[in-house]
Amino acid sequence: MSIWSADNLFKLGAGLYSARQQYKAGKRAESIAEDNAHRAKMEAEEEARRLSRSQRRNQSSLRARAAASGIKLSGSTKTYLDEYVDEDSRQLDWQKKSGKSREGLIRKQGKDQKKTAQYGAYGSFFNTMSSWWDS
Repeated sequence: MSIWSADNLFKLGAGLYSARQQYKAGKRAESIAEDNAHRAKMEAEEEARRLSRSQRRNQSSLRARAAASGIKLSGSTKTYLDEYVDEDSRQLDWQKKSGKSREGLIRKQGKDQKKTAQYGAYGSFFNTMSSWWDS
């Protein structure tokens, strides 16, 4: 059978179409992951903003209660409040790092999906060309 027969040309077209679709799917996967990473980043920033606001409100409340009760902000009371503020700061830092990590992981998964799909596309292309040439 000739490589230019209708059957072989149809198989060639179908194989090339399949390879192209796989390649495009990889690009779409990366684009979707990029959008999801951006959303994760925005959500993490909003969560950090809300946590920071809540922490400041709690710290102000503690200071106000201490002042209202006549306790001076020195000694163990000051140490307690300082440790409270330090712990809040650590929690906020962790929140921000966690958000960046999540964002990076989503981006990496998208890039990995793109590579996998594109390697599959290359395999389909070469398999199609080899099969067509051997006919």
